Amino acid sequence: MESTTARHDQHAHHDHHHHEMPTEGRALTAVAISATLHCLTGCAIGEVAGMAIGTALGFSDWGTVALAVSLAFLFGYALTSLPLLRAGLAVGAVIPIALASDTLSIATMEVVDNAIMLTVPGAMEAGLGDIFFWGALSFALAIAFVLAVPVNRWLIGRGKGHAVVHETGIHGGPPVRAVAIATAAAFIFGSAVLIAEVADGDGGGHGGGHEAAQTTSHEEHAMREAANENGMTLRLDSDELPAGRDAELGFTVRGEDGEPLRDFDVVHAKRMHLIVVRDDLTGFQHLHPEIDGSGRWSTPIEIPEAGDYRVFAEFSSGGEDATLAGDFEVPGESQPVPLPEPSLTASAGDGYEVTLEGDIPQAGQSADVSFAVTRDDEPVQVDPYLGANGHLVALREGDLAYLHTHPTNGGAGHGGHGQAGDHAHGEGADGGTGPTIDFVTEYPSVGRYRLFLQFKHAGKVHTAAFTREVVE
Repeated sequence: MESTTARHDQHAHHDHHHHEMPTEGRALTAVAISATLHCLTGCAIGEVAGMAIGTALGFSDWGTVALAVSLAFLFGYALTSLPLLRAGLAVGAVIPIALASDTLSIATMEVVDNAIMLTVPGAMEAGLGDIFFWGALSFALAIAFVLAVPVNRWLIGRGKGHAVVHETGIHGGPPVRAVAIATAAAFIFGSAVLIAEVADGDGGGHGGGHEAAQTTSHEEHAMREAANENGMTLRLDSDELPAGRDAELGFTVRGEDGEPLRDFDVVHAKRMHLIVVRDDLTGFQHLHPEIDGSGRWSTPIEIPEAGDYRVFAEFSSGGEDATLAGDFEVPGESQPVPLPEPSLTASAGDGYEVTLEGDIPQAGQSADVSFAVTRDDEPVQVDPYLGANGHLVALREGDLAYLHTHPTNGGAGHGGHGQAGDHAHGEGADGGTGPTIDFVTEYPSVGRYRLFLQFKHAGKVHTAAFTREVVE
């Protein structure tokens, strides 16, 4: 009996010594790192799942963040709770342990990684098929881990946080060393992607400043026939698409050697911006195709009406910006739609109305143009969309040439390229009755122009179109 009691006391003493937590120095830091890596595993599973699901289902930025945060807490608590439950602890005992252990740690990581995702331009809108999305998310999680370590160190040093789990002597979860390696890899990968994106942006994105050329038959012929720039050519898979049903628009960008290019830079969260419009300036679409291993781009598309269409491909390759144009036909009976008369208001659907503000446009002179968005007569603060507050495509009646437009702050704009000029990205500013999306544009000739403004709100992208009359 005495022997058994002695062995029991010795075992109890051993357990007490084993579970004693350090309160200072390197030992405390090591335990904090280990605890944070453990917490990061569940947090990362939930965060990645939430971001992926929200992005795939088209949730708004804040909707996606809310889902990611909820799943991060769910998986974080679960990773701590499962080993305790398997060891025989009651649910009523496990819940307070998990809450005490993980709540502040997960909250810290969620604030940090979601703040980074919302702050990095275009990260939330990049899409699951874009390396930029995964690079930004990897970087955000790695930084969240770094900033959560001192929080856990402070808690453990005071007998709180992960120290509560440690007191039970029950441990579980993936190997800490494997999680550490994965975290380091995530930081390296994410940093490389973001550095590459910054380098692309410093190269100008699509921010060149070329005005649209004057309308001449030679220019129009060159635009339709050659459709090349810097030795690159746009080659459509087909010059004909069906009307009124799902189809695929496929194309390649060919280099001087005639081979498909495969190296494209990420500009405004995408490697390719595709504009499709009928020759009477109706049927406007802004698409983001995907590229395969052969260099072929493709995107689902539905063209409701027959007619002749122009497609503009805007991209950057090797730091060189380019805009290429091509044409295709949609067979069937079609009647040209007259260009609507100039108006300072336009509907964007779903109750949204956009008001155009700015100078009277004069040929050859720069003019400010601003757009104020309202819904049910209430001002709307638009959400970021592809790294900007608004996107403006402006085309000239007749030859469908783009004209030179850019944000007033010189920010995320796509510069004009002569025959296939500009796709601009505006920045919000406070003016008038509420937030506005502001641009500066220069109309090269007298005539009528069609302006297509795109903005995002409540998880959806909306388009408003305006006719602009330019005078001498």
